[in-house]
Amino acid sequence: MNHYLLIYDLAPDYLERRPDFRAEHLALAWQSADEGSLVLGGPVGDPVESALLLFNDVDKAAAFAGADPYVLNGLVRSWRVAPWITVVGENAATPIRPA
Repeated sequence: MNHYLLIYDLAPDYLERRPDFRAEHLALAWQSADEGSLVLGGPVGDPVESALLLFNDVDKAAAFAGADPYVLNGLVRSWRVAPWITVVGENAATPIRPA
């Protein structure tokens, strides 16, 4: 299974505006998780500076961003999907163990 990070650069007023869209965003996220494409997701930093969502399908990651109310309403300044080459751990896509 491949891994892809959906990386959000958040707007400066993200925390103030988040309550207006959080329920809809979380419903979309849990739907994606229940369908098996979203593995983990959440804000990064304290205070929050960005957000990361781990997907196992590049197209579903991009589709999520395209439908996310945080993106559609300007809480996310920019987003990108980056392949994450996982090499350590039970669920690593490309496990590499020392010889």
